[in-house]
Amino acid sequence: MPDTYPSMTALYKDPLNVEGTTYARRWLRHEWRQVAEAQATHMSETRSIVLAIHGGGIEPGTSEIALAAAGFHPATLAPAEDGLGTHDFWLFEGLLQTDNHRLHVTASNYDEPIATKLVGNALRCISLHGCTDDHANGKIQLGGRDEGLRDLILEELLAAGIDAEIATGPMLAGRQKENIANKTAGCGGAQLELGRSYRKSLFDADTTAQRKNTTNDKFRLLVRALRTAMSRV
Repeated sequence: MPDTYPSMTALYKDPLNVEGTTYARRWLRHEWRQVAEAQATHMSETRSIVLAIHGGGIEPGTSEIALAAAGFHPATLAPAEDGLGTHDFWLFEGLLQTDNHRLHVTASNYDEPIATKLVGNALRCISLHGCTDDHANGKIQLGGRDEGLRDLILEELLAAGIDAEIATGPMLAGRQKENIANKTAGCGGAQLELGRSYRKSLFDADTTAQRKNTTNDKFRLLVRALRTAMSRV
């Protein structure tokens, strides 16, 4: 299905779209600070971000996965206590009762100014997307230009017993330089495409209101794999 809008700029200019009614934006950028005197062996910060650019009702389930992968409970936003830290995040969420797909802007046309700045400040990025079951082919499809992070994610997913593979088709591979996930300071990100049935299976009640409150063991297994992969870089 083709996008209604050629860019986020065009989406925002349409008076039919009202923040808080049609769509919501949520993001976090951590503050970086040095509380001790600088040392000769001072290590630079490792900056990372998790994206759900088609969250809410656009690609259901991606908002909750993104928040949890960034280290925050999807309902309470309480920080995770797994020792794997927290990451920046960006969520754009469709709030319509129906036809949220009209708020979908493809990743290579995603000129959202706040998201672009957040990603540009990061060294590593995980971008979560939803796709059809046919496109997923029963597995999480992995892509993006950060092949190191992509391969670590694949390793952790397979170790957790989650079916995944490197995407080969251009629609899911996420290789375009224009893709928002690939606009990091390191010029690359990792993209995950998750089929609708798999996303649905991560929640005991797969509704907009209840997903954040009903994450299950399969959800936690996925999130743990993503967070472990991010911690390894």
